[in-house]
Amino acid sequence: MVAKSFDNEVVDHRLEVVGVNPIPNSARTMSSNKILIFWAMASASALTPIVGLVLYNMGIPFATIAIIVALLIGIIPAGLVAEMGRQIPVPSLVVSRKTYGFMTSGAYSLIFTFLNLGFFGLNDTVGAAIISGLTHSNIIIWYIVMGAIQVVLVLFGAKWLEYFFRYSAPVLIVSYIILAYFLLTTYPINFSLLMHPTGPFTWGSALNFLLGFSILAWSYKISTQTRFGYPYSSNDSKGKRLQYFISSPIGIMIPVLLMGLIGLIGNSVAQGSGWNIATLTFPGLHGLFGIVIFIAALGVSLAIIHTNAMNLYPATADLLAALQPAFKNKPNEKLAQPIATILLGTGGIILAIAGILAHIETFILALASIIFPFTFILIFDWFVHLRYTTKISDYYDIPKTIFMNLRADALVPAIIGTIIAMFGIGPYDFIFNYFPQALFGSLIGLGIYVAVYYGYSVKHVNSNEGVSEKVNYSDFEVE
Repeated sequence: MVAKSFDNEVVDHRLEVVGVNPIPNSARTMSSNKILIFWAMASASALTPIVGLVLYNMGIPFATIAIIVALLIGIIPAGLVAEMGRQIPVPSLVVSRKTYGFMTSGAYSLIFTFLNLGFFGLNDTVGAAIISGLTHSNIIIWYIVMGAIQVVLVLFGAKWLEYFFRYSAPVLIVSYIILAYFLLTTYPINFSLLMHPTGPFTWGSALNFLLGFSILAWSYKISTQTRFGYPYSSNDSKGKRLQYFISSPIGIMIPVLLMGLIGLIGNSVAQGSGWNIATLTFPGLHGLFGIVIFIAALGVSLAIIHTNAMNLYPATADLLAALQPAFKNKPNEKLAQPIATILLGTGGIILAIAGILAHIETFILALASIIFPFTFILIFDWFVHLRYTTKISDYYDIPKTIFMNLRADALVPAIIGTIIAMFGIGPYDFIFNYFPQALFGSLIGLGIYVAVYYGYSVKHVNSNEGVSEKVNYSDFEVE
């Protein structure tokens, strides 16, 4: 069985060095409530209120509906990936080695590494702006300091991230309540105006942004954390599978709804910048109330650490999934995860300094166009095929055939879906006024893969992989 070289102590008491190896059962103890809090804190970034800027023209009622619809669209794929992580305790990019081929999966892992770094840079920019504004100091210093804090936190791994998220959650919630109260009681806000659309908008583009910014962009990462949840077949999870299924997507979307609406209201005060209410409150504050607002704005910086930890942590897993063959069974294998975390954190800081926030909508579109088709095909392959025909060790053996290193039957549909998601369908692009483009491309890619799968892949895979006819969940457990 893979992963026999590390024990519970390595996961629990020192820097996390498990990398993308399977998580032993003794370390799989996260409840559904802990998972919900984990993802709520990961999603509750100081960047999250920018949803209010993007949806501003919709007004409060339609923006609320858009966020709820995004949850309904994303809850099934996000929940399925959460279940995947409890069924097989490895990151989804390791599972994708069978779907896309070992080397192709490695290439995707590298791409996703840089996409996660983009999100790291976006959040680092907003966090640095808050602290720089509070202290009237050079913002470059705070790019570095904020980034360094996040790197240190991620070095200790999922267990300590969950502790940090859980115990700092009250600070974050209270800080946002204080800032929201200040916003609502200090600035003149025309709520009657905000109850109606304030400008042109399309449902398709609004949903496209929401899905790419939140629930579907996070989906493939969810198993990186839920692999620390109670095993799918354990007594601790029986009767609670629905709770585990919905905890991650609900956790992701609650902050998007609450903070997005606050950002929308804040943007009515200072259009273009008011979505960041932590900076909106700086001018003219004095006395005790000024100190309270100062501390609350400082507390909001915790949100940056939350979210960026969950950008950097999966980015590390993505990079290790791509590079694991170079480290496998080497003396320095345990150093791979800490070194990757430090290097990637440094890269995220550089992106923040380079000004990635100015390109957020373009970045979100590119991210959604690549991640959505990849995730949809992977989910189908796992739940229809792989969980019945592969053992956990199969994901770590480098195949010797070209077919199992580059699975064109999955890669080509994913590429077609990505092209449609990114560039549209020419004269028929008008449908994207009503339907999210990235989701449309993903469904087309998935449809092609399903047709190929049932027409060819099942026979080919069953005759070439040499795996068992039936695999039990116990085959995915690591003692």
